[in-house]
Amino acid sequence: MKAKEIIKLMNNWAPAELIDNWDNTGFQIGNDEKDIKRILISLDLDERVYNRALDGDFHMIITHHPIIFKPITSITTSTYKEKLLFNLIQKDIVVYNAHTNLDRANNGVNDELAKLLGLRDPQTLEMGEDEDYGYGRVGDIEEQSLKDYLTFIKKRLDTEFLIVYGDMDRTVKRVALCGGSGSGFIYDAYKKEACIYITGDIKYHDAQYGTELGLTIVDAGHYHTEKIILPIVKEYLEKNIEDVYIEIWKEPSPPYGIF
Repeated sequence: MKAKEIIKLMNNWAPAELIDNWDNTGFQIGNDEKDIKRILISLDLDERVYNRALDGDFHMIITHHPIIFKPITSITTSTYKEKLLFNLIQKDIVVYNAHTNLDRANNGVNDELAKLLGLRDPQTLEMGEDEDYGYGRVGDIEEQSLKDYLTFIKKRLDTEFLIVYGDMDRTVKRVALCGGSGSGFIYDAYKKEACIYITGDIKYHDAQYGTELGLTIVDAGHYHTEKIILPIVKEYLEKNIEDVYIEIWKEPSPPYGIF
C-alpha cells in the first residue's frame, strides 16, 4: 500500500482542519509514493524508536507528537534532532503525525480516555470554532469515593502512580478529563460542574487554581493519558488495510523511573 493511501486514511479520521493554529503536524518526512509493508506506531519519535524502525525494517512511523514542531534552519548531524531527521531521510522512512487533530477528533484521544475511565455520555469539555469537535471530555460516573476511583484510574491507565491535588476524602460523580497537557482547561472543568479533573503536566500554580475552584486535580501524566490511543490507531488501520504489519512502541520518551 502506498504511504499516501495510509495518510489519507489517517486524515479521514483526524482531518487537517482540526489541527490547532499553534500546532505543526501531518505528513512530515518521506516519499508518499513509497510502498508500505511495515508500520511502527509510537507516541513520540526519538532515537530508540528510530533504531527499532531500522532493526525491524519498518517503512513508516506514525506518531502522535510531531517530530518537527518548531521551524528548523538546517539538517545536519551536529545536534540530536537534526541527526535524527537526517537519518530518517537517509533511510527513506516515511513519518506522519496526528496531534491536535487526533486529540479533538471523534473517537480520538479524549473519547478513548473517557471510555477507559468510565464516563457515561461524555460531552466535549472545551469547544472550538467547530461545534462538532473540541478538547477534553466531561461526564458522569457511578458515584464512589475518590480513593476507589483513583485505584480504578491507575488500573485502567496501567500506571504506578498519580499526583493528586485537593480534597482526597470526597466522593466523585462528575468527571472532566483531557489527554496530554490540559492545564488550560481547568476553568472549563469547573464550569462544567466536574468535581475531579484528570490530565497531565500540571504545574504548582495550576494545582492551586484548581483547588481554589473546588476541584480535585489528578495529574496522571502526559504519556499515560495519551498512550491509550496507540492501540486504537493500530486497530483502525488494520480494519482498513491489508498485508501491512503494524507494531506499537510502548515505551515513554524520555524513559523514566520511580526512585
